[in-house]
Amino acid sequence: MKFFQIMEFTGSSDEAIASINNYIDIAAAETTVKRATLCEDRDNPGQLLQIIEFDSYADAMTNNELEVTQKASEEDTSNFGDVEFKNLNVLEVFEF
Repeated sequence: MKFFQIMEFTGSSDEAIASINNYIDIAAAETTVKRATLCEDRDNPGQLLQIIEFDSYADAMTNNELEVTQKASEEDTSNFGDVEFKNLNVLEVFEF
């Protein structure tokens, strides 16, 4: 079952984009992430949501245990403060 992890935090979109690009450069060969989408709350600028897509919950947990992911998480906390995680099983995707 597909699995999404949503990270919600406050910060600069430029810094968040740089952080994701840095993670891609460092973790590309190891990561189990399939897609990352960065969003900003239109009504609350600076409130960012990062939607991370995995093939499964197991892949997400494997990715979370990677040393490169642990370091990136520490850097995110340092740069953006508290990061709230939401773990979502994808039940269905509807295409319009």
